[in-house]
Amino acid sequence: MALRKWHANGATAPLKGSDANRKPDFILLPLSILDSSRELDWRDVIVFGEMKSKNTTDTLRKSYIEGAGKTALLLYAQDGRHSAPYLRMLGHYIVLTFFDRGGSLSTAAFDIHDNPDFFLHILLGISTAPIETIGFDETVFWDRDDKKKKVLVAWKGSSSEDDKGNPTVSLEQLIFISDTLHSRGTTVWAGSMKDPTSPMARRQIVVKDSWIDPLWKFTEGSMLAKLNDANVEGVPRLIHEQQVQGPHPSHAEMKVNMSMHFLRRLVSQSGGRQYQLRVLSRLLTEPLGIQIMAFSSLMQLLIAFLDYVQIHKDAIVKAKVLHRDISLLNLLLVIWDASRGDSHRLDFLDHLPPETREHLQAKIQEIPYRGFLADWGYAVPIDVPQTEAYTTPEPEGPSTSPSTPHHDAPPTSPISPPNTSTSVDNSVPVRIPVPSEGRVRVAYIALSELKDVHEIMLSMGRDPLPDRSQPSVDTNPLYRTGTWSWMATELVMAGAAKPITHTAGHDLESLFYILLGICVLFDEPHRPKPEAKLAECFDVYFNTFEPSLLKTTTIQSKMGWSYNIIQHISPYFRPLVPLLNVLRERIVLPMDFVDDSFRSDGPITHDEMSQALLQALCSLDDQFWVPHASPAHAKEPADYNSDHDVRSIASEPDGSSELSDASQSAHTP
Repeated sequence: MALRKWHANGATAPLKGSDANRKPDFILLPLSILDSSRELDWRDVIVFGEMKSKNTTDTLRKSYIEGAGKTALLLYAQDGRHSAPYLRMLGHYIVLTFFDRGGSLSTAAFDIHDNPDFFLHILLGISTAPIETIGFDETVFWDRDDKKKKVLVAWKGSSSEDDKGNPTVSLEQLIFISDTLHSRGTTVWAGSMKDPTSPMARRQIVVKDSWIDPLWKFTEGSMLAKLNDANVEGVPRLIHEQQVQGPHPSHAEMKVNMSMHFLRRLVSQSGGRQYQLRVLSRLLTEPLGIQIMAFSSLMQLLIAFLDYVQIHKDAIVKAKVLHRDISLLNLLLVIWDASRGDSHRLDFLDHLPPETREHLQAKIQEIPYRGFLADWGYAVPIDVPQTEAYTTPEPEGPSTSPSTPHHDAPPTSPISPPNTSTSVDNSVPVRIPVPSEGRVRVAYIALSELKDVHEIMLSMGRDPLPDRSQPSVDTNPLYRTGTWSWMATELVMAGAAKPITHTAGHDLESLFYILLGICVLFDEPHRPKPEAKLAECFDVYFNTFEPSLLKTTTIQSKMGWSYNIIQHISPYFRPLVPLLNVLRERIVLPMDFVDDSFRSDGPITHDEMSQALLQALCSLDDQFWVPHASPAHAKEPADYNSDHDVRSIASEPDGSSELSDASQSAHTP
């Protein structure tokens, strides 16, 4: 184990590595960091703590909230970490709290003077514990020989192997990391692996880690398998999906599927405090895309949205899959090769006159990028009957407030389902050892009955789909999926006691809000409005982190639409105003609230939305087909594996190392 040391200099100057200025009172760092000239950084912190002058109910509560906020920063800065201990010294009392993506566990406050041995046990325990036992993922590591960060996978066909023969994938860039503490904690990297068709080439892939709810039967990989098998274009191609393994909390020599039910068992012994059960999944897909915000012309923007509508329709018609999480960060652009004969992507031109169709087809085939609909993590098969035995989720209490994104969070932080009831109706598949027969069996166990000998096993990727007779929260109408900023109005209005079934119309409504949001976010391609201008419109209506009808009521109001929305659209985007008016009239104006329920005309259809977008495309002047070059001052992403950017948590003098953490200064594009 590498040497570590407690340090107090973080209390006087904010730590680097975060947009928020936070100063933990004391931090545990690798000794190698303190011996270097590097500035103190959240990416190097192993454990942090806070000190208060006395132990009262108020300081206990405030220090908890403060610690939760700083833990969110810590996990946001360290893409190879899932949880962290937090030490509070309240006068001569001490409290140890453990935060992870499912909730938190805290000891009772105890007197250091009365329990000096206990205090030393905690201090020495967290100061010398193996790095993987305090939240670091040992399957994400720094390869000193290749000078690259890598991730372990559990299938024979990856790019290389570690020194123990385990297959690995190289990580090239951190694309996204969740800024919400209690959530799926999604982390997405761009990676590479050897291309089996060319020994010298490397295959660019996407690696996505998420802490998913095991009560959700249908994983993202299983939905992608359905989409791929149905030949739906414009969606990720599934390479591999697995549960991630790590050491058993009580038996480090055992490797088990990483799950929070081990901690959940402790919660049941300490008052039954609410805790969200999650398991860690790893998904490998291709190709690698770029965000829609990188569009270079109005033409490219409209064609991309035509693609999104067509992809969404094909997923429903061909694969019977509904996306349910349309948001700004899930709309991508990918390189499109017209030479592959991908003619289906031009189906939206079919009803045009032949001369117009041929003219547009020739121009469209020259563009390098097309729309790509990503992140199917909340998608469900729409041919699955809903479970009748629903339980109303408990409202989130005050203890969950620290996981609210800070004001600098990206405008697309997804909401998470509320805590799931632990009634006997909620059960998960687990692997149970049968020593007498020398085998294991799979059985469904109620959440309240889970024990540390139970290993949760989900159907992943192309595994057979789970038993549909078992209850699931995937299609439970009491749950809402999506992102507050872009969520359909009816879903925003639905409370826990107002079940609502997510439909295709809700997703199309979200597409309208995103298109509108882009029109007020940018002055022209590659040029967002100044912060002061964004604060007048975009931030008010499209950068929200809680349910709100302000966007809808403003769009519905004639004055609100003209004064608060349209006047903030720059001249470059003015040709889209007629399109926005058509979509507003079809989607938002018919909405009403009558007799305590949401009312509207029939939802807009895919064909209606495509026709409106196509009409806008056909009316564009030639100048709006010309791509805008990226600004000369735009920086390329920093090399994820560059020497100056790799921050090793610790190194032994003999060259051995603990888990390493390599991060970029900015995690969100």
